[in-house]
Amino acid sequence: MDADMKSIDIKYFIYPLYSAEIEKELRANGINSLYSFGYVKLRPDINVIGKGKTGIVALFDENKVIKIRRTDSPKETLKIEAKIQQLAYPVSPKVYLYGENFILMEYIRGRHLTRQENIETIRKILMKARMLELKGIEHKELSRPYKNVLVNEKDAYIIDYDSATIKPNPKNVTSILSWFKRYELAKMYSLGYPLEKIILLL
Repeated sequence: MDADMKSIDIKYFIYPLYSAEIEKELRANGINSLYSFGYVKLRPDINVIGKGKTGIVALFDENKVIKIRRTDSPKETLKIEAKIQQLAYPVSPKVYLYGENFILMEYIRGRHLTRQENIETIRKILMKARMLELKGIEHKELSRPYKNVLVNEKDAYIIDYDSATIKPNPKNVTSILSWFKRYELAKMYSLGYPLEKIILLL
């Protein structure tokens, strides 16, 4: 971690309005400060890694990030998301701790997905999407995987389980194949063709 980075009190990461309830829960779990880090502006003097409709993601330490529920979030709790993400591991970042208003998780260093990925990377992502299906998880945001897949030199990870649900016949693989414009392969998979054979046709 950069020696010049300064920790900032946790109350400044409660967004968009302050909440004593959220601050109390964070401090009760030993979360008292975070780092201003990332390309997304939260406040004039604070940057974060991500900002979505239900929460913000900020740097906790060099190996962990935290998602904090927005005070204007349509969701009243992050517990369901955290439990699904725990079930998804190791496809997802590891969850270390969670509560009503936060998820403390592994920091995955990586880049977002592009349509110019090599075949090996596409295979890795499809295998991860299949692993979620075998656990009964439908991610629901993989029709736009460039936002929800991180790739590094070691592996590919599916992140952000905000919209994910548990259901009998998840459709993660077809979403990924369709985004890569492999429509025929997506159709074959939906008709029951094994992924191991589809991967050979990429």
